[in-house]
Amino acid sequence: MENDFGASVRPSFEDVQRRFEQWRGRRKRGEPIPDDLWEGAVSLCAEHGPSKVSRALHLDYKALKKRFHAICPDRYPGVAPSDFITLDLQTSLPEIIVEMERNGGRMRIHVKGSPGFHPLELMDGFWGCR
Repeated sequence: MENDFGASVRPSFEDVQRRFEQWRGRRKRGEPIPDDLWEGAVSLCAEHGPSKVSRALHLDYKALKKRFHAICPDRYPGVAPSDFITLDLQTSLPEIIVEMERNGGRMRIHVKGSPGFHPLELMDGFWGCR
């Protein structure tokens, strides 16, 4: 990421925090966060994690986590790439059982026949994707 001085270095936590404060002081209501500020926030996540960064910068945790995961899937805290599997849920299945675990919480989905909803809706809610 290029900083305000044209150098390609990772900005400090304080720099990013200061830039957010300055932007918030002059922004217009409803104005989206500029891409360069998002990039600064995402760059901090590798070292500090999305939770700490979102709290300190007053950002939506899910939005920040999604952006961080998009560019650093291998460094996503607490989730290894091998934890993900692909499910073909487009075909009709007589029965499906999915078990998930996250931060000490567990979810087990057991569906027989056509449930009237897509199991991915439950999974997205559990993982905090939506």
